[in-house]
Amino acid sequence: MADVGPEALGKDVFLQLLTTQLQYQDPLDPTDSTQFVAELAQFTQLEQTSEMNAQLSKLVEGNILLNNFGATSLIGKEVQVEGGLFSLVEGSASDFSYQLSGDAQEVVIQIVDGIGDVVRTFNPGAQQAGIQRASWDGRDANGNPLPAGDYSFNISARDQAGGPVSSETFSSGIVSGVLFENGAPFVTVNGGNIPASDVISVR
Repeated sequence: MADVGPEALGKDVFLQLLTTQLQYQDPLDPTDSTQFVAELAQFTQLEQTSEMNAQLSKLVEGNILLNNFGATSLIGKEVQVEGGLFSLVEGSASDFSYQLSGDAQEVVIQIVDGIGDVVRTFNPGAQQAGIQRASWDGRDANGNPLPAGDYSFNISARDQAGGPVSSETFSSGIVSGVLFENGAPFVTVNGGNIPASDVISVR
């Protein structure tokens, strides 16, 4: 029969086996003291490991609670999140921003609906490197209001020599609620649920 270590048995079973061993040992041939001390050392190590695991579990649970509590403090505040995805709420404008890696002579902003069609295009002209902000009123090029739902925006920029200027996209909005899925907090922004970990700034 293969040896089974104390970690596999669990501390209660291991202690019971150790007690039984002492109870039924031969008085004329008692358990070797060196072996007994080694078994006690194993039990002590197992006890300490079990207590450490319990403490680590409590720390993890506490950290999750702190993160969840921190997420609820975002309600009512304006946040900025990574990416160009956002949800259009009927009758409301959608604000978003982007960061240009260099000065751009030409910048084109495209609003794309959920099926990939471009529904609106903006040409803000020349812009300097850094954070730029824009807003969309939820209407197409003809002024017709578009239905509420999920949209995205993308940026195309070129410098004075005609070369591409890279950009990063962000969306912003007011946090209207917080929900939790599998212990992870999500914030509701512009009608959509976004992982709280994607929030990069709070105003």
